[in-house]
Amino acid sequence: MVAKERLGVTFVIAKDQTFTGLTICLDGGTFSNCRFERCTIIISGVLPISLENPRFVDCQWSFIGPASTTVSFMAAMYRAGAKDLIEATCNNIMGRGPRPSALGAQ
Repeated sequence: MVAKERLGVTFVIAKDQTFTGLTICLDGGTFSNCRFERCTIIISGVLPISLENPRFVDCQWSFIGPASTTVSFMAAMYRAGAKDLIEATCNNIMGRGPRPSALGAQ
């Protein structure tokens, strides 16, 4: 694992690593063929994340900052009746079905 700092922010670059029982913020990181076991995974949505062939085993997830705001907004939209939009978005993320249409499009 290599940690590089730029403008006061540390970026993690890891390849073929196993992380066990750690709290890891993925933001700004590049992880290739890494395994995360019983970790707490934190995503803030502030910086891009690069994941290539990751494996997550018994991990807990924590969305903070902008990522939390996005998840909360999507949940509110779902409860407010935009069920088709949110389900289509999730299906698109999973590689199933067509891309969601724009809000208000018929």
